[in-house]
Amino acid sequence: MWDAATEQFRAELVNDSSNCDAQWKIGNIILEQHGDSAQALAELQKALAACPDLMGARVDRARALIKLDRHAEAVKDLEAAVKTDPGEASTHFLLAQTYRALGRTQEAQAEMKVFSKLEESARAKTAERAKELLQEKSKEP
Repeated sequence: MWDAATEQFRAELVNDSSNCDAQWKIGNIILEQHGDSAQALAELQKALAACPDLMGARVDRARALIKLDRHAEAVKDLEAAVKTDPGEASTHFLLAQTYRALGRTQEAQAEMKVFSKLEESARAKTAERAKELLQEKSKEP
């Protein structure tokens, strides 16, 4: 599955070398496969050179940097991602882990609180939606 996707993204880059989404996805696939973090970082750097505001690529670059024990470099990308999308729980979690690795305990705790609140809210919304679906189902003849 991943190999076919990577081939498709590489083919897209042959057609359009400035396609930063395709470049990002190649780096993302490497990370998801637990591949070479340095190689993933190189692919993500290419994507961000073309599209510096591509937040998904910035989060993935931070993930690669964390795997390479370059936490201080990862903070900038994660802080930018949190500002852009404060409702994304996983980014708060990554930022908390990164702060903790850097010894920034208070900031790590604050980010974990945000993460926990977002996760709790998401669970409540899922439960409410499930309840609504069950009620609709019970009304059907």
